[in-house]
Amino acid sequence: MKKQSIQIIARRFFFGNLLAATLFLSANAKTPVNRNSAASYTSSDKAEVKYTGVDAKNRLSFNVKYINPTGSTFTLLVLDEADETLFKAFYDNRSFDKTFKLPKSEVSKVTFVIEDNKNGVKEKFIVNVKTSVKEEVIVSKG
Repeated sequence: MKKQSIQIIARRFFFGNLLAATLFLSANAKTPVNRNSAASYTSSDKAEVKYTGVDAKNRLSFNVKYINPTGSTFTLLVLDEADETLFKAFYDNRSFDKTFKLPKSEVSKVTFVIEDNKNGVKEKFIVNVKTSVKEEVIVSKG
């Protein structure tokens, strides 16, 4: 029984790290920026989506941050795999930080879109959730 629970924990840890690494690598792909101009920011410098793990209720947890120095109104959309809106809200926080929890069993792809028309920012984060189960059974007679 103890061996099975350790395998389950190890499996969850592995897939959680795999998803976090995928999210990290896709978030760091950004275009070059001219740092001489004060208004030159890439949206990757302002927006960030992080996978924070699975909670006790088996929900995927994501943390969304957006730095909005002008305090202008921006839109935050969360879309499912069929590009249907799961969540849509307007915010004007200068430093936005919100956690989203989505049911693990019902999600295979999630898209986070942050759109700020005044500052010309449109950032899209696509998260693909791939869950696989590997069962290893060993029966021995001792």
